[in-house]
Order: sequence, then C-alpha cells, then structure tokens
Amino acid sequence: MDAIASLNKLNVFWSCFGLVGIIALLAMAAHHQQFSWVFTHYENRTGIDNSGYVLVLGMVGAAFSLFGCESAASVSEETKDADRSSPIAMVSSITIAWFVGFAYLIILLFSIQDIDAIFDTKFHLPVAQLFLDASGVYSTVVFLLLMTVCQLCSGATSMTVTSRLIYALARDHAAPKSHQLKSLNKHALPSNAVWLTAIFTILIVSPFPMSEHLYDTIVSASTITVHFSYAMVLGSRLLAPEMLGRKGRFSLGRWSKPITLIGFSWAVFATLAFILPTEWPITSKNFNYAGLGLLFVLLFAATFWCGWGKYHYHGPQASNDEA
Repeated sequence: MDAIASLNKLNVFWSCFGLVGIIALLAMAAHHQQFSWVFTHYENRTGIDNSGYVLVLGMVGAAFSLFGCESAASVSEETKDADRSSPIAMVSSITIAWFVGFAYLIILLFSIQDIDAIFDTKFHLPVAQLFLDASGVYSTVVFLLLMTVCQLCSGATSMTVTSRLIYALARDHAAPKSHQLKSLNKHALPSNAVWLTAIFTILIVSPFPMSEHLYDTIVSASTITVHFSYAMVLGSRLLAPEMLGRKGRFSLGRWSKPITLIGFSWAVFATLAFILPTEWPITSKNFNYAGLGLLFVLLFAATFWCGWGKYHYHGPQASNDEA
C-alpha cells in the first residue's frame, strides 16, 4: 500500500507540474491564434448540420475528464479520517481538474497552427500533431512521455480501486467465490482480488491491436456505466432522502440538494451523450458502438442478478471497529 501511495503522490505532482510546464512551453514557444478565432471560430466536420447536436458531442470530452472522482471512496477503509478526507479528496479532484483542464484547453486552442493538419493527422493522438506543429519534435516527445507516465499511474490507481470494489463485493457475499476474493494476505491486502483485476485488465486491453473499434467500445461502455452508476446513486438520494440517515462530519449543508440535482442531471446527460452517433452518414467504421456495449453490460448484470445475486446477496454487511 505504501508503494501505491507513493505512486499516487508521484501522479499528482507529475500531472500538475507537468501540465503547468506544458502550458508555459506553449505560451512562450508557439505562435498563437487571435482571441477572436479561439472564441468565435466554428469548425464542424461531423457531417451533422445541427449546431446544438454538435455542441453536445463536444461536451463528451468534459464528461471523460470529470469522472473517477469517487475513487477516493473506494479505498476509504485504508484512509485515515475517511469520513472527512474522502469527500474532501473527491471535491478537490473535481475542482483541480476543472481549473487545470480549462487552462490546458485554452492554451491548446491558442496554439493550433494548422487545423487541417490536426484533422488529417496519422497519429492516433491528434493533439500530438498540435504539439509537433507548435513546438517541434522534442517538445512532442516530452509531452508524450508525460502522458505515458500519467497513464501508468492512473492505470495502477484504477487497478487498486477496482480490486477494492471486488473485495467489498466479496465481503458482502455479492460475488462468486467470495471467501477467496475477500481473503487478505500478510500485508493485509486483498491479493486475490488484485490478481483477478489484473487478469480482467489484460483481457480488456488485449483486443486493441486486433480491433480498435472493439477496444473503443469497451472503453466507452465502461465510461457510460460509471456515469450510469453516478445517476443511480444521486437519483436515489433525490428520491429517498429519508434513507440517508444522520449527516457525517462532512456535509454540503443547504447546498446538498441543488448540487445533487446538478450532478444527477449531468450524469444522465453524459450517459445519453456517449451513445449518440458522432458522424453522418453513419457507416460501420464511424458507428458508435458504445450503446451496444452499455446494453451488453446491463444484460450481463441483470442475468447475473437473476441467476445468482438475488439468492446470495442480502445487502451490505456491518463494517466497523465493533463488528
């Protein structure tokens, strides 16, 4: 766990200071577009004439960047003063992501040299073409190195969070082989849950070299299901506030309900936005398979519940110092 904590700290400093460095580099080295071009120029190459629809598609990027904030809650049992530190971590991650992401997006827009080159790039990461045009090869390599390390740290964090979710499900007898999955090793870590997570991760990543569409579908479906889970939790808080019980040490006070309503609305919007067609006319190459991925996940969950879950799962078990 100490190694994961160190990796998370590295990720925070690497991501924040790295992005600040990239912003400074582009601010000083690149030729910049006019203010009017950045904020008024409209570029639509989706084949869809409805500008409102295109705006919705453009907001999908924001939906990608604002999910995962609940990860702190998944490891709350390994966190000191979790009833305060976990919600503070979630709020802080959203706040920092918003401000840093906004500054990063603005400097990228000002640094675009040739928008046609970005659209026609052969790179799988079009923003790499932007860096190449704006600041040269060496800066692009540094940028890609930064992104690679960030992905490594984020992947390790995701595996940690997922393994803790599997452990929590197993502890509550909500998963097959619960006894094995909830067992802890000599370091008090759920090693079996970690290995299961690693195997699933390999299976999910392995289709990428063979089928980019299949990999994109898996990633999109997972993103949608995360937002769908947000909507379920927030919707339940709105529909049955009496079930919340007493407030903890961290509370939004009178802002709780309006913020919950905003969060619920955004989660529903993001879920729907992710399954919309992104280009017209629709072909087998540009078809948005994310909706099919979400349907598969829902069918799998329903089948699992009807065939196994409802006979073995009886709700969360008590988990406190006295239990």
